[in-house]
Amino acid sequence: MATANLEQYFDKVVPLPNNTLLTVAPAPACEDELLKILDGAMLRGFGARAPLTEIHLPLERFPFMASKYWHVPVEDCGDAQVLRLFFDASEEIRQ
Repeated sequence: MATANLEQYFDKVVPLPNNTLLTVAPAPACEDELLKILDGAMLRGFGARAPLTEIHLPLERFPFMASKYWHVPVEDCGDAQVLRLFFDASEEIRQ
């Protein structure tokens, strides 16, 4: 996913129960692109008062991510090969 397309994914979040927002995108091809996406997600979340709370990605391709993002739980997406970003949104953000 090109960095220029990143905003499109954040604009297409899906509300889940318990004040959680989810966005899903194809897993990027390289580490640099993944880091840009995750940094952008963290900044976007803080700016919207909806912090990034969980990351799902292909750990087989990016095994180092659990230690780099220790402050946000990182889970394996399994065979899906997608990047899932979960955000905690207050009620006013969800409306």
